[in-house]
Amino acid sequence: MTRFDVVAMALAPERHIGVFVDHYRARGAQRVRVYFDGPASAAPRPNAVGLSDDELVLCDDAFWGARGGRPVSVEARQRIVYADAYRDLKADWLVVVDIDELIFGPVDLAAALQAVPAGRDLAIFPTVEAVWRAGDDLNREYGAVLARKSYSGPGWSELGHLLYPGAGAFFVRGLLGHHMGKYAVRRGLDCTTPCIHEAKRNEVPLKAARPRDPRTGRPVRLLHYDAISLDAWRAKWDRRLVAGDTVEIGRRRRRQQTTYAAARETGEERALFARLYSLNRVQEAVLRRLGLLLGIAPVSRSARD
Repeated sequence: MTRFDVVAMALAPERHIGVFVDHYRARGAQRVRVYFDGPASAAPRPNAVGLSDDELVLCDDAFWGARGGRPVSVEARQRIVYADAYRDLKADWLVVVDIDELIFGPVDLAAALQAVPAGRDLAIFPTVEAVWRAGDDLNREYGAVLARKSYSGPGWSELGHLLYPGAGAFFVRGLLGHHMGKYAVRRGLDCTTPCIHEAKRNEVPLKAARPRDPRTGRPVRLLHYDAISLDAWRAKWDRRLVAGDTVEIGRRRRRQQTTYAAARETGEERALFARLYSLNRVQEAVLRRLGLLLGIAPVSRSARD
C-alpha cells in the first residue's frame, strides 16, 4: 500500500496540534511532522500531542540560522519547512497541509494516492470550509456542522455579495479562506519545490490529479477550519495584528484584517464572526439548492484531552 507522510508548520495551542496529529494518524500517515514556529515556552509536549521527538521540530534561532535566517513572511517560512520535510521524505508521498486542515469524510487517503496515475506527481485536495448554523455554540471547538464548497461558476462574485450582505468583499469563490486546496507531492522528484498550494519543478507547476477513493469514487476534499471556534479565531487575528504580516495574504484577507481590527476596538468581533462563519436559514437553503453545502460531524477530541 502507498505510504504517505504529513507536514505542517504550526503556531497553535497544544490541543489543536493534538487533534491534527490524531486525525492524520487515523488516516494512515506513516509519519506526521509538525514544525513549531513559536517560542519554546509555548511549544507542545511531544507525548501530549502524539508525536515522537523527531516528528516535532522547533523552529528556533538555531533552526533558522542553519537555513539562512528567519524570513519575515509566514509563507516564506512555510516553503522552507516543506522543502526540509521533502528532502527527508521516506514515504511515497508528502501531504502538505495546515494545522486547521483535515481530510473530509469517509475516504481512504492511502488508496486514493495509490490510484493517482503515474503521469501525475501532484494530487490536489479541493477545499470545503467549516461553518456553523445560526444559533449554534460558536465557541465549541471543531463544532461546526456544515461545510460550504467553493463556487467558480457564473456570477460567483455577485453571489457572495447577495448571500453575505456587507461582507461579500471578503469572499473568494464562496469561501473566506483559500479555495485553491492543498496537496500531496510524490517523493524523489529532482528540482522540485513544495509551495503553499502546489509544488513546482524548475518553477513549473507539476501536473496535478484530483484523487478519488477507488472503492467509492468519493473525491478527496480538505476540510478547512478557518475558524476552529470564536475564541480561536479571535486569537488568530490578534496574532496577525501584532505580527503585521500582510505580504502574501491577499487583498480580501487584508480587508478582513482591517475590519477585524475595527471590530476588536469596539467589542463587536463576536457579531462579525457570526456574520462570516454562521449561516441563517436562507443562506443555508440557497447553498443547498446550489449543491454548495455539505453536512459534517463535529471532530471528536482525543482521550488525551
